[in-house]
Amino acid sequence: MSWESFDWKPADGASLGAGASILPLWPMLRSAIAEAISADALCPVTIGDLTVGHVNFADTPTPLLAARSFELLGTDRRGAWAALDPAKGDQIGGNAYTPQRLEELVLDGMDGAFEQMLGEGLGLGSPLEVSVPEAPMLLLRVQITSVDNEELTLISAYDDAVAGELSAHVVALQALSSEVSAAPAPAPAPVAQRAQEFKSAAPGRPATASPAAAPAASNGNGGDGGGNGAASSLPANVRQAQLPELIAAPTGQPGYNIDLLLGVTLQVAVEIGRTTLPIRDVLALTPGSIIELDKLAGEKVDILINGRPIAQGEVVVVDENFGVRITDVVARQQRLTPTGR
Repeated sequence: MSWESFDWKPADGASLGAGASILPLWPMLRSAIAEAISADALCPVTIGDLTVGHVNFADTPTPLLAARSFELLGTDRRGAWAALDPAKGDQIGGNAYTPQRLEELVLDGMDGAFEQMLGEGLGLGSPLEVSVPEAPMLLLRVQITSVDNEELTLISAYDDAVAGELSAHVVALQALSSEVSAAPAPAPAPVAQRAQEFKSAAPGRPATASPAAAPAASNGNGGDGGGNGAASSLPANVRQAQLPELIAAPTGQPGYNIDLLLGVTLQVAVEIGRTTLPIRDVLALTPGSIIELDKLAGEKVDILINGRPIAQGEVVVVDENFGVRITDVVARQQRLTPTGR
């Protein structure tokens, strides 16, 4: 039996069972996985449709190698294993990949996606040093194609229970996120902290009752000190700020000495040109690549002070170092505009 002839099924409710509720997240997960692999290979890739299989660890066509582990809410740390389909290649962007490295990139992409969507990642860690799992394995086939038509197929393997655990993980974090967004001020702890408390709580632990509304702050006169009752809705640990009365400064005084600022350092940069590139071109950059800028050869370069154009000049060489000779200074009114342009 080969991976090509393996009994793969489309990822749906029948093939994933209790884990089918994560399927609506797959488009975002697929995009995150493609982005992680593209960034590592410096080559844009696309991810094909997800297919699923189930098999005992010892019955796989090629050996499964241990990759990184992860941790879900309320479960023990789980391991991930991986293999490459030998019928496909192992090259992306001219780089040879091992199954462990590709599996790491897949988990990195998923970890970042969950962190962005739910505020809690997968808690990635080192590969688990455990014996060969005796329970059936859940196999996910990830088909990867590069912009140069390089193809490889990664077989990701997990304990069969992971699909349901991952679904429960997502549901729990979504509930925590909804609770945070609906809670009145002051805001509760961040989702990641709430998730950690949820994970460490003992079974059957009673829910913590919400604290009663704090009494309104008072200055002893039945009001807020300003006669408008604005402090009546503030919690007990919040009090009105007491600001000193502002007194008009006398006029006709001499101005401040500019010498006080002469020692302040500013960042000076010389810009020879700019351009914009789509992500696919940025990822394709390699040593020797040429980027065409928006200026012609021989044109003046821009001199920037803290990122703001201040002058123009021409490039010179001073004692084997590059320098710039100022030829034009930007008008004062233009320098004071918000953009500096």
